[in-house]
Amino acid sequence: MRNEVPAGSDGAKIIAEEERLFGQVSARIALGEEEELAPQIGAADLDKDLLSLRDQIAEAKPEDLPPLVEQMTRLAALRGRLGGSRTLPADINSPYFAHMRLREGGPASKPRDVMIGKRGFIDRSSNVQIVDWRNAPVSRIYYRYEEGDDYEEEIAGRRVEGVVEARRNVSIAQAKLRRIGTPQGTFIKDARGNWVQAVGTLAPVLHGGQGKAARPVAVGGKGGKLGVHHGPNMRADKALPEIAALIDKEQFELISQPESGIVVIQGGAGSGKTTVALHRIAYLNFADGRRFKPQHMLFVVPTSSLSRYVAGVLPSLGVSGVPVVTYTSWARSTRLRLLPETPVKYNDDPPEVVSRLKKHPAVLRMLQAVAARQARECEAALRAVGDAAQPALDEWARLAGRALVPRIMGTLAWVKRAAELPTPTRLALEGTLRRWKTRASDVVTDWAELFTDPVALAEGFETCKDVSVRDLERLVAWCKKQITPAAVPAVDEEGAVVEAADGMPVDDPAGGDGAGGDVGPEGGDPDDAPNGKLDDEDDPILIRLVQLKKGGLVLPDGDELSYTHVAIDEAQDRSALEVKVLVEAVRPAEGSNLPEGDPRARSVTIAGDTAQRIVFDNNFTGWEDLLEQTGQPAVVRPLKLSYRSTAEVMLLAREILGPELAPDEPLTARHGEPVELHEFGDIGEAVAFLGDALRNLVAREPTASCAVIARHAEQADAYYDGLRRAEVPALRRVRKDEFSFAPGVDVTEAVNVKGLEFDYVVMVDVNASSYPDAAWARHLMHIGVTRAAHQLWMVSTSEPSALVPAALRDGGRMGVAVEDVAPAAAPAAPLVDE
Repeated sequence: MRNEVPAGSDGAKIIAEEERLFGQVSARIALGEEEELAPQIGAADLDKDLLSLRDQIAEAKPEDLPPLVEQMTRLAALRGRLGGSRTLPADINSPYFAHMRLREGGPASKPRDVMIGKRGFIDRSSNVQIVDWRNAPVSRIYYRYEEGDDYEEEIAGRRVEGVVEARRNVSIAQAKLRRIGTPQGTFIKDARGNWVQAVGTLAPVLHGGQGKAARPVAVGGKGGKLGVHHGPNMRADKALPEIAALIDKEQFELISQPESGIVVIQGGAGSGKTTVALHRIAYLNFADGRRFKPQHMLFVVPTSSLSRYVAGVLPSLGVSGVPVVTYTSWARSTRLRLLPETPVKYNDDPPEVVSRLKKHPAVLRMLQAVAARQARECEAALRAVGDAAQPALDEWARLAGRALVPRIMGTLAWVKRAAELPTPTRLALEGTLRRWKTRASDVVTDWAELFTDPVALAEGFETCKDVSVRDLERLVAWCKKQITPAAVPAVDEEGAVVEAADGMPVDDPAGGDGAGGDVGPEGGDPDDAPNGKLDDEDDPILIRLVQLKKGGLVLPDGDELSYTHVAIDEAQDRSALEVKVLVEAVRPAEGSNLPEGDPRARSVTIAGDTAQRIVFDNNFTGWEDLLEQTGQPAVVRPLKLSYRSTAEVMLLAREILGPELAPDEPLTARHGEPVELHEFGDIGEAVAFLGDALRNLVAREPTASCAVIARHAEQADAYYDGLRRAEVPALRRVRKDEFSFAPGVDVTEAVNVKGLEFDYVVMVDVNASSYPDAAWARHLMHIGVTRAAHQLWMVSTSEPSALVPAALRDGGRMGVAVEDVAPAAAPAAPLVDE
């Protein structure tokens, strides 16, 4: 709901102040840089009109401002077009996103207006001071202090003190002021051009922890209406927006952490962890553009849909060219660049035990042991040359800090130059070192030998209680099939495949290496056999072996692939090995005083949420264990506000997780609509009900997004078919990464929505059979419900899952009862997407 802003009210005064300021800024920007202020042909009259309007706006009464600002906007746009190739000092379509009024030096001093934008521009004679959010010291005041706070900061080497008289975020799009966010309320310009005030708070109010306790309660009243009618101001583009204006103090502190070191962000659903990671990349690029070039940074996400979801954020912040990739695609392409002769085919569905063991943290130690063992064997081979080889052994010892291949090459180069070595000794050493260089570079053989050696695997997993002898036997058997070339079908004289009586191709005994008969389970399709293929889990193993052997991601031509900063999103679903590979791919800062190889010299951001796991074979047990396994010192920093979902949704999410899986501290959030559970006897009845609700929703809110989330693909297919027959408009069946991020209704599965956001969510078939009382089901249902920004429905077609709280099952609608425990004041925070 929205109310008209009464004339003469505090809200009307705020709107007048912001319109006046926006008009002055627009006029000054349209005039261009100082050196370009000389009149141009055809533009002189416009410049005079702009200056006249600027002066009128500065003195106009509030009721006279709207037409003057509208005229200013039109003239500024026209002046920008007449400027030809001129470069305007700021983006005239969206020059700033926040405004502060600061008073320094006591009540008698004159306050100054400071705007914060994506590009700095200052002209004090025109009362225009726009500072860059990323590096201007004064911008810290906006992120660290609230309206009415006394501030104290060191700016340009001097101590500055004062009061934040006003602190507002604004939305300016297409050169029009559309929204003003203040502690006094949020004011929005509607489709008719009238200013209205949103009813209720758009900012979360802290009500958890010390001050208040929340509990779920059944809510009475009539439900059954989906939508809270946000009207034409709801964003039609559902991709993640750039929200520099709305970053809160805790988020800004994380974004502006020191350039080197590992920052781990633990944040619940909708807490802004992805936003922080993206804005940190932009901050680093601006703070040190020479080191943090966009093409030398990397943002890693779990799915292609999430990659597209966040792709527009960095360009909107002025940072284009940062690769946004899924881990799987990055690992595949990197492995092929490092080892171009390795297989290009993958096994679609390797056994669960194989995937789990290849991701096990113990593999990290085993790979290090492989490199260390070969270094010892190489040294033994050098000693076997004889006593005359001692100078070469001394050089070998001096290069002990290098990886194995560079160490061998350095020793070989020294041997070639060593005049004091007898010729037979030098030749013997050269031959030994060349042979070992070839062997040390062959990481594929290392991989094959390790994973087909039951003795080595038993030693490596000896202390792991979660690994059995049977597990190792299955791993060895699978990997032996992988290294066996695929069978070559026999063909007749005309080239046709010869088939046996059972219809299967007949293997050519002369094909491959003579072992072509081993193609997997008896009677299976040879195309489904693991022979000659890799698993996705093999890529990080091979990449890590290259790092250990060559000292980095060294390509065949000798160039090294490296990054200056890597950000890993949803890292709780990555294994220790996968994280280690990415961290070691980051080049340490030049000139660092830290010891060589110290991970604190690298710049890495890791973001995730222990409550949002959908991968359970990666041996993740917590951030502390992950960091210890990868040898990375870091401090885990939590985000405690939920900016996406309502308090009702977040409380339901905690109830679903249960006390063992839920975070220690609940996220605080704004209040919203009660969560509803609708129980039906079968899917036909549920579809009939949802069809009416969704048709009405799309008609009332054409720019809204809604996700209908099922547990299984078959369930999603059934609901999609039913809703299609019910003629629900803008209906899409989304499989895996096919999200378009457009308004409408997406029908999909829970595993596909991680990291995404929708205005409305309907969780269908929340039945006991779909979501049993198991940890994986709790995580999956938690992920589904926390995709909702405004309203959540749950639908069951048989006995509801035991994970659905009793308060919701008993009453059909669940709200939040807040009981005072101890009075506590808490500040409000801005609305920010994940």
